[in-house]
Amino acid sequence: MRAEGNTPPSEKNRLSEAQIRTSIDQLLWHIHAWLEEVARYLETLHPPVSHEFRFGNLMVMRSLTLEQSFVSYRRQRFGEQELLDHIELYYRLTCPSSPIIRVPSLSANDVETRLRVAGLAFESSPEVDEWRAVRAVQFKILPEIKTTIRLEPDYVQHKIGVRLSNVDRFEVMQMLFSPAQLDEEALEDLVRLILGESTAFLKRAPWVPNWRPTRPTFASVQPVSRYIL
Repeated sequence: MRAEGNTPPSEKNRLSEAQIRTSIDQLLWHIHAWLEEVARYLETLHPPVSHEFRFGNLMVMRSLTLEQSFVSYRRQRFGEQELLDHIELYYRLTCPSSPIIRVPSLSANDVETRLRVAGLAFESSPEVDEWRAVRAVQFKILPEIKTTIRLEPDYVQHKIGVRLSNVDRFEVMQMLFSPAQLDEEALEDLVRLILGESTAFLKRAPWVPNWRPTRPTFASVQPVSRYIL
């Protein structure tokens, strides 16, 4: 048996990395439990949301209400460890009526593409003149916004990415946190951001577009997930 003092440096590093991964995983489980409570609270209250979602200069969705929220997760295996791969909070915002966008026919394809990128469901109908030529297109927008907040750990670089999709605007934003930064004060700021009460959460970490977590060669994603309705 080898004495502990003679453990090779590489083995000590592996043990240290395993402990760090375990610590990040434990933090994520704490965040998962915290978000579950928030989701149940929001699901019960259906609170108003103060954000105004602007689609260029063509449309504004306001007087929003949070109607539905739930949390999901997925696990993955790192060597001998089974760890959280990601946590995702889903919720849906609704507004009182269906917004209408009317644009010239030459702009219709561009507007349709932008609506799809924003995740908005719609019905379109052409407007024709007396010669049956299409002069304009009208888009009737389904009065809801589907929103997700995804927390994704990087167990190699010891970071946690937070991706905000349609949280306070029609946009996907990616932020990168150290584990220590995602304390309960940060999570409370996240809830205030969801409700449109404060944007302090957006100042807590740098924005990193197109960030993806490092995937070590021994990592494999397990098809295990759970959805909380």
